[in-house]
Amino acid sequence: MIVLTPKANCDFKDEEHVELFKKINPKLLTKDMAMNNSCEVEVKYSKTEQPIPVINGVHLHSIYNPEREAEGFISGNQKAIENSKSFLIFGLGFGYHISKLEKLIRSQKGDNFKIYVIEPNNLLVEKWRELKETSFSDNVVLFNYQDVKDFFKDLKLIQFMSDKPAVLIHNASFQLNESFYKQFMSFHYPTGVEDSSTFIENEDLRAYLLSEGTNETTEEFFLRIKNKSFIKGNDYLALALSEMVQGR
Repeated sequence: MIVLTPKANCDFKDEEHVELFKKINPKLLTKDMAMNNSCEVEVKYSKTEQPIPVINGVHLHSIYNPEREAEGFISGNQKAIENSKSFLIFGLGFGYHISKLEKLIRSQKGDNFKIYVIEPNNLLVEKWRELKETSFSDNVVLFNYQDVKDFFKDLKLIQFMSDKPAVLIHNASFQLNESFYKQFMSFHYPTGVEDSSTFIENEDLRAYLLSEGTNETTEEFFLRIKNKSFIKGNDYLALALSEMVQGR
């Protein structure tokens, strides 16, 4: 099992802090971020004595039998499961549905499969890791960032999604983080140089992009670099990047 996650934090501890943050910068705070990254991950136990995470009153699995509910997740996605070896799952919960899926896929298709999981709540991930109720093989990769943009900076995830995996939705997780998942599904990379620079990990290249022109679109920027009478230094990297982008 591979987990890609930031350090857990408690940015929004109560409603007073949420309201204060809204006043400071409301654009950066979605309803999901405010409510679901609070420090409230309650754990209840099902009739079958298995831990169930509860966030803001939402039970992420059946309080009666999470294993049986996971079977419903499988049957509800039967066609997609039969036709794919790569799966993108929205929502971790405590992983009962993922564990059930992995066991089924392995029994049917051997070790040749991948399951990538998108979960924005890092406190939920920490609680899941603490309780260790379910575990997965390295065929399962969990991506845990709070900002939608950070998921699209992860090249491993981007390469995986470019292969068009089957998308399976864990309904309770989607209900809890609906605005996040809608943002994820509708995400578009920025077209401005300044905004695009946040996706560049190399600090020297990022500084070069910002110094060359922050008010341009990336298309305008690449065109201007191509038309330079004298090319030097990072200009060559910009031209190579331009060719890569146009080749997609």
